Amino acid sequence: MTRPNAYGIMAEFEDPDGLVAAARAAREAGYRRFEAYSPYPIKELEEAIPSWNMLSTMVFGAGVAGAFIGFYMQYFIAADVYPTNIGGRPVNSWPMFVVITFALAVLFALCAAFFGTLFFEGFPALYHPLFRVPAFKRASSDGFFLCIEARDGKFHPLYTSRFLQALDSVKVWEVDRE
Repeated sequence: MTRPNAYGIMAEFEDPDGLVAAARAAREAGYRRFEAYSPYPIKELEEAIPSWNMLSTMVFGAGVAGAFIGFYMQYFIAADVYPTNIGGRPVNSWPMFVVITFALAVLFALCAAFFGTLFFEGFPALYHPLFRVPAFKRASSDGFFLCIEARDGKFHPLYTSRFLQALDSVKVWEVDRE
């Protein structure tokens, strides 16, 4: 059904209201893998475009792992490897472990946020298939585009193209990966 080198179907819209309406219609029609491109942020697109961001979960998990590693590292050294009784304090006194535990939690979370952002955003990608469409140059100045990707479960080149044409789009393109 889908050509192996197809990236998706992209449509251009005249104004931001048309783009938002098309994004809502695509979501209501059952499409889940699509992206909107505009020269400036549009608040309504945040609700219209489906997104599940795994980055926040990954950052939280890395922070918890960093806190656990920091605490266990200090506990292991202070209580098991080199136990020293100083001033009658217990060797596993958790208040003295708080600073390093917090520092490692922040360090691990920060590294996860940085490298996770690079991974999930696809950096360093110097090329994108949408760059082949000549009109896409206007996406940074005055163009409004919606692209439904071929990896969407509901994607069919003919039906998706007709769907986007029915949404009062200016023009519709079929985009190839190569």
